[in-house]
Amino acid sequence: MGRRTALLIATYAYQDEGLRQLTAPGHDAEAFAEVLRDPDIAGFDVDILVNEPHHRVGEALGELFHNRRHDDLTLLYFTGHGLKDDEGRLHLAMANTRRNNLMFTSLPAEQIDRAMAGCMSRRQVLILDCCYSGAFPAAARLAKADGEVHTLERFQGRGRTVLTASDATQYSFEGDQVHGTAPQSVFTRHLVQGLREGTADLDGDGNITLDELYAYVHDKVVDEMPQQRPKKQDNVEGRIVIARNINWTLPAHLRNALRSPIATDRLGAVQSLAHLYRVGNETVRRRAAEELERLADDDSRSVSSTAAAHLQDRPAPAAEDDTPRPTPALATVVSPPAVPGAGEAPPAVPVSGEPVPPAPPRTPGTVRWSFPTGGCVQSVPTVVDGVVYVGSDSGVLYALDAATGQEKWSRFLQVGAVRSAPKVDGNLVYVPANRKLFAMDIRSGRIDWESALSGPATATVGTAADCVYICSLNTLRVLHAADGTEAWARGGDGLPRYRWVVLAGQVAIIGNNSRHVYAIDGLSRKRKWRARVPAGPVSGPTALAGGVLYVGSKHGDLHALDTLTGARIWLSSLGSPIQSSPAVADGTVFVGNDDARLFAVHAATGDWRWRFTADGPIRSTPIVAGTTVYFGSDDGNVYAVDTATGLERWRFPTGRPVRSSPAVADGLVYVGSDSEFLYAIEAAD
Repeated sequence: MGRRTALLIATYAYQDEGLRQLTAPGHDAEAFAEVLRDPDIAGFDVDILVNEPHHRVGEALGELFHNRRHDDLTLLYFTGHGLKDDEGRLHLAMANTRRNNLMFTSLPAEQIDRAMAGCMSRRQVLILDCCYSGAFPAAARLAKADGEVHTLERFQGRGRTVLTASDATQYSFEGDQVHGTAPQSVFTRHLVQGLREGTADLDGDGNITLDELYAYVHDKVVDEMPQQRPKKQDNVEGRIVIARNINWTLPAHLRNALRSPIATDRLGAVQSLAHLYRVGNETVRRRAAEELERLADDDSRSVSSTAAAHLQDRPAPAAEDDTPRPTPALATVVSPPAVPGAGEAPPAVPVSGEPVPPAPPRTPGTVRWSFPTGGCVQSVPTVVDGVVYVGSDSGVLYALDAATGQEKWSRFLQVGAVRSAPKVDGNLVYVPANRKLFAMDIRSGRIDWESALSGPATATVGTAADCVYICSLNTLRVLHAADGTEAWARGGDGLPRYRWVVLAGQVAIIGNNSRHVYAIDGLSRKRKWRARVPAGPVSGPTALAGGVLYVGSKHGDLHALDTLTGARIWLSSLGSPIQSSPAVADGTVFVGNDDARLFAVHAATGDWRWRFTADGPIRSTPIVAGTTVYFGSDDGNVYAVDTATGLERWRFPTGRPVRSSPAVADGLVYVGSDSEFLYAIEAAD
């Protein structure tokens, strides 16, 4: 386990009279230092500097990032004034900082960036709780400012997570004086509270990750001060556990399931407890084991046998930090429980020479098998010819036997997280990851060819006429499927980078980060049409049917576009941002939003048929099989909902957000989770 080291810098008293004296930073830093030092909560070695000159802070900064190992966790926190120079560069104000000499009296963001870049640690955390009341040097230069400090852009780098209290210049200079009150920091107050009280443990597993901490603080700050918008940027592999929840208790939904008189509810609790034992800290594992032991004596044979099986084959305790766990070659296979019934008689033992009785029917919503991937799974599984292909944040693409979860092969791609949807065509599986496209042999995982891209690739690829279509930055690239050489490329249709590509025959339909959808003819290589869809259009292959493409947006609107002309057929407002692609089946469009709702919309008119409410935002693309629609939610559940009525059939708890979109084949639902597992769940029909 690596060392955990933190440097906290607070400046509130300034020699420059033009900088308002702040009251919060000293208290904020001391409170944060206290919770970070607590060995039961975070266990950091903490240094704190208050009202020090820039050269003293610079020395401490160098010590923080010097001689670190890859698995060390380094945390740098600053609270005080942030300033911009004439060229728009960011500086952090120290006690001796003078606004007319920022270069030699402040701590430039560029210097911090260089120190972090030179550090061997690949787990670096930077937290900036800046007051930008003096962000600009003089009122005469306000015309050059855009009202944003663009903090995140200044600290990009692999292995880093950056949290900021705000990026807006909420105060301004008039002459040489700052006007407006510098408030006590709401951001740091909730940061400390979430760690100290454990309320930032959003998924209830006993650990608080950076993602959870940011989500908790963001919502608290926005609720209290709507004009302040915290921001986050990360480029790390796996998750970073920042603290333990010292006030952890069994989640309410799990307590309710354990008390339920319904055996299937208690059976679902067994799976949740087994998951908590796999991923939780020592306290969580101990409580989960106690509950599993109690359930092993349950009066339902299906519950008791499943609980006993988990107790008999307990996995090794999870690491207390976020160091990636080794990925075993075999899946965790869960034997199907017996079907509850009156008396629940034991199964008959076949006598030699007699036919073996048929296996009992599977229980929908229970797990057939699960496979540990060593990283969060946000990739969409692809199931072809009895094989599941799925990527992981560990940087690995897996090929698993769809029936058993046994690993056929795996390939570490060495490009960071693999969050794309693998595309199988012929004997190759195409996988975009970061700035490369890989073509791999489906039998062995051998890389047949790879193509470097000019920028981040879209998460989906299309294949048509022996070519592979993929986008990077604002360019559509068409490659020969045989060897990856470029057939042709088309760019310049929009400055914001492309997010997705969908093929309608040989027409490539592309959405960008801003507000446009384009159609490029694969034969003429010319643009057929352009449609305007405000606020980051979201779509994908599942949203294409009958010559219509259904596109969601972060404004919360669902658009139906004619694929021949780009004309909008209808628009339906669903209320909150749509972050994942819609899916269409049997004349109905299914789409989720950030209000935790899944909508069923009439494909021809845009009218609602029904809506279902989950317990968290839905950022997983739905999939329809038979009369059931399946999807995941940030609440950690996989849901099965009746397509006709919108009534819930079952839910499967994974314990962590589910942003992987499900795939359904041969009676199983394949879906990944941030729990770092791929699950095969018994389907509803």
